[in-house]
Amino acid sequence: MRIAVVADPFVSIPPKKYGGIEQVIYNSIKGLLELGHEPILLAAGDSDVPCELIPVTPQAVSFASSRADMAAHNRKVIKIAKNTEAILQKLIKHKRIDLIHSHVSATNSPFDIRRFKHFPNVTTLHNPIRFDEIEYYKRRYDINYISISKNQQEAFPELNYVGVVYNGENPAEFPVIEKPDDYVCFLGRFDRQKNPHLAIMLAISLGIPIKVAGKVDHASEGYFVEEVEPYFSHPLVEYLGELDFEEKIDVLSRARVNLHPTGFREPFGLTVLEAAYCGTPTLAIAKGALPELIEDGRTGLLTEDFIEGYTKLRECLEMDRSYIAKRARALFNYKTMAEQYVKAYEVALERYAISREREKIFQGLTKRAKEELEEIWQRRPQRLTANDTSESEPIFGS
Repeated sequence: MRIAVVADPFVSIPPKKYGGIEQVIYNSIKGLLELGHEPILLAAGDSDVPCELIPVTPQAVSFASSRADMAAHNRKVIKIAKNTEAILQKLIKHKRIDLIHSHVSATNSPFDIRRFKHFPNVTTLHNPIRFDEIEYYKRRYDINYISISKNQQEAFPELNYVGVVYNGENPAEFPVIEKPDDYVCFLGRFDRQKNPHLAIMLAISLGIPIKVAGKVDHASEGYFVEEVEPYFSHPLVEYLGELDFEEKIDVLSRARVNLHPTGFREPFGLTVLEAAYCGTPTLAIAKGALPELIEDGRTGLLTEDFIEGYTKLRECLEMDRSYIAKRARALFNYKTMAEQYVKAYEVALERYAISREREKIFQGLTKRAKEELEEIWQRRPQRLTANDTSESEPIFGS
């Protein structure tokens, strides 16, 4: 199968630093190639992938660093979206692809897969659906969607889903650490959805060192300076900035516990999986997909809030790190992810074939009906004359 894989232009693939979605895309391409398929990636030109790469922009354009920069940044992204659509049209015209797989975010990009609704396509929903996006998705009930957790579908069940595909990476890239160092960690975005300040507060209240790392952008404005940065002067807190892949693995693998105080309906939770690959348990707030990733009491703990976490964190320290790693590697990996994507592609292709067949039948019916109507219209109408009636049978009632 030949698949056009479309990515956002903000981060190269694989990501040089922050970029969970981009890491997933890279691993899905790896898995598809191993299964004998032919992915073609449409992404930033500084990506480095083992398949054909068609640049939609010379290099990744990142995200707007502040709200003041957003207007200029959006103009650049609109231009890239138009280029992406033009490239796809050429691929379709020259019959180089069988299906389009979009990983593009509805929130961040003007690229619209609906313009290709008459060609087989699927879209992975990597982000939660917001209130201001409901009308957008209501106009796209005819698009094939793939969710990255069961819980994600429950938020908006009316969409046309073709499967659930859990994210996966290559477990071989993650070491299993049986004897971790004496610290807990938080990795992720520094914003009010991820709530890193709660992880820091919990660690300080228990007297445990904590390492925090992640991305700061326009979504972090105000929050980072007001609620996170003041803790960096505390002796138990070590701020590491934005890490690359190897640095991230090092921090997650040697931590005693990974802290995940999510404040929104998290569609997956990639750092939870990455920590588990290494045998590191996660203490998380039970929102979104977290109960699907964490086996409560064995690979981590799910809490209502981090006040409850204060009384439970030490339970995580006693968990079997070998079991945590084995379970994560068996259930969530790039090979399984690629296999599930192929199944979703097959569903989408079957639906497309059925819709085309229905369209042909309808067109045939329409053509036959049109011919019959034309035949009726071409008949000369018979006129009534005085000879056709009698006085006893008037044309109009008296």
